[in-house]
Amino acid sequence: MNGGGANRGQGNPDWNRPTGGAPHADRPPSANTPAKNFNNLPPQDKQRVLDNNRKFQNLTPAQRQDLQERAHVWQQMTPAQRDHIKYDVLPRWRSMPQDRKRAIQQRLGVLKNMPESARNQHLDDPNFTRGMSDEDRSTLRDLSHLHVGGAPDAPNE
Repeated sequence: MNGGGANRGQGNPDWNRPTGGAPHADRPPSANTPAKNFNNLPPQDKQRVLDNNRKFQNLTPAQRQDLQERAHVWQQMTPAQRDHIKYDVLPRWRSMPQDRKRAIQQRLGVLKNMPESARNQHLDDPNFTRGMSDEDRSTLRDLSHLHVGGAPDAPNE
């Protein structure tokens, strides 16, 4: 399942483990590093920041809230969990045929707002995952812990 990346040989990350270990464990690691000054960024980075801000401003309030919730989930993840998503789940998703993506997205829509225990119960129910390959079930489980109802977005770190 681990096709590469920093997570090779470590298995899947523990989604229920708190992050810990950082100087301020109650804050995401990025909060412990100084912010970059916009004026000191290279021109291409400045343009990317401006483009992203323009795109964000053009989103509906619901889309903005969804994006902020996803960013919060991402910030709460451990570095191992982030690496697993970036190097294992996202490449697998990108190479997946459209019909398999749709099957996973449909199930993610059902799981999206469920509490953890109910979500795990559904994921363990063979009727809920009937017709899915082991790889697709694994992808569904990984994505369900991100509390998304669709495809994962590429992280911009």
